[in-house]
Amino acid sequence: MSNEETCEIGIAITTYNRKSFILKLVERIRCLTKSKYKVVICDDGSSDGTVEALKEKGEIVLGGKNKGIAWNKNRGLFYFQNICKAETIILLDDDVLPEVAGWDYEWHLACEKVGHVNFIPPHFHRLTKNRKMTATDLGIGPMVGGMAIGQSAKALANVGYMDNRFGRYGHEHADFSFRFLRAGFGGVMYNDGGNDHRYFYLIDGGITIKESESFGTQEDLNRNNELLWELEKDYIYRLPWRNDEEMHEFLGEFGERFTGMACPPLPYRFVSKNYLDSNPDIAAAGVDSLDHYVNFGIREGRKTSLEAPEKPD
Repeated sequence: MSNEETCEIGIAITTYNRKSFILKLVERIRCLTKSKYKVVICDDGSSDGTVEALKEKGEIVLGGKNKGIAWNKNRGLFYFQNICKAETIILLDDDVLPEVAGWDYEWHLACEKVGHVNFIPPHFHRLTKNRKMTATDLGIGPMVGGMAIGQSAKALANVGYMDNRFGRYGHEHADFSFRFLRAGFGGVMYNDGGNDHRYFYLIDGGITIKESESFGTQEDLNRNNELLWELEKDYIYRLPWRNDEEMHEFLGEFGERFTGMACPPLPYRFVSKNYLDSNPDIAAAGVDSLDHYVNFGIREGRKTSLEAPEKPD
């Protein structure tokens, strides 16, 4: 029997220097969420006491370094795909507030139906003004907001993570939703007789948005708007890193279980010269250094370098 941790709904909240906002949001979630759920807070380097206040309340806090919105949201996506496997993953900004008991089931049902759904504020354009914007009466519109995004684990398996090439701020959520739509989830491709247009499934989802100051800049938005269209034909599935260095940094945030072997019988890097310099008799014998170490050196407690000898198993 598997002992891995699971939940119906994984709620990942991203925050940066908004201690009062995040504490209020977590309190509200604890009060109004009714499913088998789990909450993690993805902190992007707050310096206002956010992390300390959350840990005092026993909350799970991921991250710590300021890496930008895409990287920060990917912390939550990774957690709920690899540590506590969730059927539905909801990404929330810290200025969101649930208002309705059982709001989570509304999101869960919508994600089961269409794979990916977005919340947008009332002033955003939507095509279906007369629909109720519920899981059973979803709206559609040409815009997504990024404040609250839901996805099923099955749909997410086609899309992966947010693209960290968007850096600090801007349009990473749009690219994410574009890719869901390309994979067949979360919306409608409408052809007007000449051109294709994207429309996304929308939900009110029992939440509201608090007024807050943005930490992004217009320069960030302008740069990322260009990037958004450059990546339009890029592959759908994205990893949370772009190279080996980023991979080690990202996975390092989640501890040793993701960064190497738990109990390897051999050193990760075995350098022949170091072994032979440490064991002149083996060098004089002219045998292969790794072959000797595996078959004899481990048992004999031979050093692999000029440091302390390796302990035999």
